[in-house]
Amino acid sequence: MSFNIEEHQERQKIINYGRERWPEENNITILYKKACVEMGIEEKVLTSESVNHLPTPQESAKENPHHPLVQICPECGKKAYTLRGLCRSCKDAEGGIYRTMFECFECKHKERSKEPMVVWLDRLGIDFKTQSKASLGIKTLTDAGLK
Repeated sequence: MSFNIEEHQERQKIINYGRERWPEENNITILYKKACVEMGIEEKVLTSESVNHLPTPQESAKENPHHPLVQICPECGKKAYTLRGLCRSCKDAEGGIYRTMFECFECKHKERSKEPMVVWLDRLGIDFKTQSKASLGIKTLTDAGLK
C-alpha cells in the first residue's frame, strides 16, 4: 500500500490534538496513542509492511488522472504526462540549467524546461499564490514547533 493523503491528514489531526493536550511530550507515537485513547478512536498501526513508500509521480497520476499536473502526452496522446521539479544536481537538470520536466509514464517521452515550478503551476491554472504553507499542509524546518 502506498501513501494515502487522507489517512495522513487524519493522523496529523490526532497528533496535533495530542500536542495541544500534552505539550511536554515530543514522541509523536506516544502522542498519537494517548490522543486515540482520549478521543475514543481506534488506533491504526502502520508498519513498513503495510505502508512501504510515498507514491511516485506515476502512481499519483494513475490514482488521480484528472489532476492539473497530469497532462496529455504530445507523443502518445495518453493522459500520462506528469510535471516534476528537478534539483540542481540531477542529471536531467544539467547543473541547474533545467528546473522542471514533463515525463510520460506510458511512452517515456520527456521535455525539460528552464522555467521554475511556480511558473508551470501558474500556467496550469493552479492558484497557490494566496495560500500559506500551513493551508497547503507544508511544514519546513523553519516552522515553529516542528519536531
